[in-house]
Amino acid sequence: MGDILSQEEVDALLSAVSSGGDSDLSENGQGSSGIEDDSSEVEKSLSLYDFRRPDRVSKDQMRTLQNLHDGYARQFSTTLTNFLRTFVEIELVSVDQLTYSEFVMSISNPSCIYVFKMEPLEGTAIIEINPSLVFFIIDRLFGGQGRPSEQNRELTLIEQNVIIRIVERGLNDLKEVWEHIGIFSPKIEAYETNPQFVQIAPPGETVILISLEVRMQNASGLMSICFPYMLLEGVINNLSGENWMSSQSSATSETRETLESELQDIELTLSTVIGKTELTIRDLLQLQKGDVLCLDKLYDSDLLVQIDGKTKMAGRSGLVGRKKAVKITKILEEEVPGCNE
Repeated sequence: MGDILSQEEVDALLSAVSSGGDSDLSENGQGSSGIEDDSSEVEKSLSLYDFRRPDRVSKDQMRTLQNLHDGYARQFSTTLTNFLRTFVEIELVSVDQLTYSEFVMSISNPSCIYVFKMEPLEGTAIIEINPSLVFFIIDRLFGGQGRPSEQNRELTLIEQNVIIRIVERGLNDLKEVWEHIGIFSPKIEAYETNPQFVQIAPPGETVILISLEVRMQNASGLMSICFPYMLLEGVINNLSGENWMSSQSSATSETRETLESELQDIELTLSTVIGKTELTIRDLLQLQKGDVLCLDKLYDSDLLVQIDGKTKMAGRSGLVGRKKAVKITKILEEEVPGCNE
């Protein structure tokens, strides 16, 4: 009966487990028993979980969303650079999983908030642009140097029409990037300045927040995209790493076929170098009809075939009917030096 613990030893063991400290049972010769080892293993297997903020999107799916919108940042930066005629750099800051109420509290008032749908998905999402960035873009498009406004105010109707063109281009880029997941048609549903008046999800609903930093020459600001979980629920299984890699490979093959079909319609100049010789200016001026020039090629040697001035092949001269022709005899892996001078 030496393995039976007394009531004092049981109380000491429970106290040690609840406080995370060491048990005092070692004084009674029980400190090195297997009971203490079992309690430490239980402590290591425990992890904190907040039932108010459940992680409904797995880490693998979050990584896919990060890769997806990292490409979106690069594509939208090119679009804004061409539209604003100034260098724009967009960087993906973070992809976070939080509640809708936390997202709303993080938005300034007033702000530039666009609610949009991604048909055929159910529900709506949000694009929010920081006001300092909005006024910089407006000043740039209206002919200014691109200076932010000194005061935070609501947009006029004319300014709203200007910014909505930027948002529409952003949604078009989002559509192209999301084609790896499915075919969607983003469409702006509403515009709002007060985040408290925008209710696209219950306060405790899980949302995915995409934070992007937009940097220009004289200004920078944040742009965020908020996807409620109920909107992503229909395509959440397509966000796994395996599906992402398969879609990337299929997209690569489709892109290759598209490029090959477009390249086939490109016209190139094909020419053949029969031979070369060197003449002085005096001899060149004295040339007459019937004179013979000695070239550096034998009559039966290969000729160099050039594509747009680049030597790529070798061939033999001949005739096809009454037309002069060249028969390709060899494909040159490396360009022959001195042939393009």
